[in-house]
Amino acid sequence: MIRHILLAGAALFGAALPTSPASAAQKAGRGWTIDDQLTVPEVRDLAVSADAKSAIYVVRIADRKSDRTVALLRNVDLDKGTTRELLRAAWIDQLKRIPGSADWSARIDKGDGVQLYRIGASGAVTPIVVHPATAIYGDAEGAVFPGYGHAPLATGVRAHSWSPDGRWLWYAVLDAEPFVKRVRYDDTVTVERAQRRAPGRATASIYLRDPGGRDILLATRPQSDLQTFFGSSFVQWEEDEVRFDVMETDPTGRQQVVTMGWSFTSEKIRVVDGKAARGYWRLPGLHGGRLSSEGTGDTRELVETIPGGERRSFRRFPFAVGDARAAGGFLSPDGKRAIAGFRTIDNPRFGLAIIENDRVRTISSPLSLNYCDFTASLTRGACIAQSQTTPPSLVRIDVAAGGIARVASVSANHEAIAPLRTEPRTWTNRHGYKATGYIVWPRGYTKGRQYPAIVITHASDADDRFAAHENQWEYPAQLFAERGYVVLLVNSPTSRQNGEIQAAYEAWISETKAVSPEKLRQLIWLNSVATFEDSVKELIDRGIVDPARVGIAGYSFGSQMTNVTITNSSMFRAASSGDGGYLEPAFYFNVAGSYDTVFGGPPTDPAALANYRRLSPSLRANEVCGAVLQQVAAPLIPSIDLHTALRKAGVPAQLSLYPGENAATDETHIFHIPSNRILAMEENIAWFDYWLLGKRDPQSPYADRYAKWDKMRDTSPRSCSARTASDVNGH
Repeated sequence: MIRHILLAGAALFGAALPTSPASAAQKAGRGWTIDDQLTVPEVRDLAVSADAKSAIYVVRIADRKSDRTVALLRNVDLDKGTTRELLRAAWIDQLKRIPGSADWSARIDKGDGVQLYRIGASGAVTPIVVHPATAIYGDAEGAVFPGYGHAPLATGVRAHSWSPDGRWLWYAVLDAEPFVKRVRYDDTVTVERAQRRAPGRATASIYLRDPGGRDILLATRPQSDLQTFFGSSFVQWEEDEVRFDVMETDPTGRQQVVTMGWSFTSEKIRVVDGKAARGYWRLPGLHGGRLSSEGTGDTRELVETIPGGERRSFRRFPFAVGDARAAGGFLSPDGKRAIAGFRTIDNPRFGLAIIENDRVRTISSPLSLNYCDFTASLTRGACIAQSQTTPPSLVRIDVAAGGIARVASVSANHEAIAPLRTEPRTWTNRHGYKATGYIVWPRGYTKGRQYPAIVITHASDADDRFAAHENQWEYPAQLFAERGYVVLLVNSPTSRQNGEIQAAYEAWISETKAVSPEKLRQLIWLNSVATFEDSVKELIDRGIVDPARVGIAGYSFGSQMTNVTITNSSMFRAASSGDGGYLEPAFYFNVAGSYDTVFGGPPTDPAALANYRRLSPSLRANEVCGAVLQQVAAPLIPSIDLHTALRKAGVPAQLSLYPGENAATDETHIFHIPSNRILAMEENIAWFDYWLLGKRDPQSPYADRYAKWDKMRDTSPRSCSARTASDVNGH
């Protein structure tokens, strides 16, 4: 969900990243191509060597020739900048330095499923744990969980962790349960509603390998334990025991993280904390506690909460720690230095907060610092540096001096692109709520000319990262700018800017009725609609954007925001909604707790039905003033219901299903098949060019759709008077 540099106080200082020759060379580069959009590198893991002389990282890249997204493991000399490719595989993640050695470990799929391997300093890759890979992740026949951005993966080893001395190994493996041909009843049937195939079943076994090589079974966990199956657990090594998280489900169906501890001396297991915080947020502090950013507004209080409830405050800063996109938390063995990645509140950029001697300083630069790792003493390290206009590169970090030095490019091909002018913005909408984002200006922008515009949204992912796939999805923002569109990457109003909107999001996430459905509708969805409208209206009023040629696009959370926007505003003449369907009445039985919070009950409840009519896009199809494209990875009921309602209302609408790798699989929520990604981007280009510009490209893969779009245009003309979300909803 939405969680979200001025220096505050004498304890802070920032280190600037020098302009490198590669950065300067970009200015005279070429324009973006669709292959550039497809092959934007996605760095997913990084680990430095014990002596900080080298680092390895994983980058995922679409390979058009094989039509697969592949993972590349690279080794970089941090002094010379030379880069070697060590391995190409279907999957690589969880890179970890093995303490007490010069080696690393990682989960890798080399063709036998995802297993645990040792990566030697020389590049040799040898097995550590190989478990029969019978449990499948991904949208596929027999999968235990859907995949969000990778091909279906047979998984043997789910997670691992090394003790600080490298002598003990904690790991979890998965075992698929055999199919049992039997009649199923009630909840075991309803849980499969809207699924194309029956899901697989599996159990997880958690082991500890001792220094002598003995594997000790600590626990066997059911598939309902999402912490182990999906969250990879959270492991802490204490002097007398190893602690790890599991998830239990109470009789009411609510889930709670529980911390377990296994004693090295007694070899017995116990419950350490029956109501633990989620592991990711446990950024370690100097006093045995957890670092977090508390409060609301443009600054947040950095706090360490110590076991027993004591709080230590480090004052307020214009950033927040604990963001999932920032670097994780690190603590030196002597407990005297901690490092936590942060995300700034305004113009969201990522940096590092260094905590020592109960004081805080920052290491930040004009670029975001993501995917960082450091030596055990936290004196040296490496990060990935990037921005909206600067492709990812590997940088070296001198923690004591606060210095940053560029080491090597991640993608020389993308560094050859001349950067588009990209302007960070903070918009304040008509209700006084702030939202951040960026304007990507057309190449060769000319003052005095009116341009078409497209808003792209996905919750809070518009930040200072390079063409981030989770923000843009298959909406090629840079290509749209090359084609003469003004592109606005717009976040929803942040949930932490004041107590009222924070309470609304907390009620929604925790599935309570602490905030009324009417208030939720206004503060979360219509508040975002107002932001999208007002961000465009500012450019219309300045004579930059043509009000008759404005579109909107978004996937997942952005899809629901797009669907709500087009049913509450007449500003947008074309929309593209990606793989969403939340808020549709037909989805109630899949997310009943969430819908009870948003709508007050099921759609069969007459009192709640009024709330569905005010918010559910399919029930407001008659309000749509533009053409609507839906691109989906699976033919799920909510998307089909919205499409059917749009067609019945006479709205030009198209529903496009992108296939999986074979008849037993679907495409994943974040598309992973390169040919699908290319086609989806081409379809979005053709769709917005047709409906906003009246353009036809005979070379487009979708040229055969023009006749159908002509018919929709001619038989279903939409004429809407100018109105806003406030007009429609009486606010």
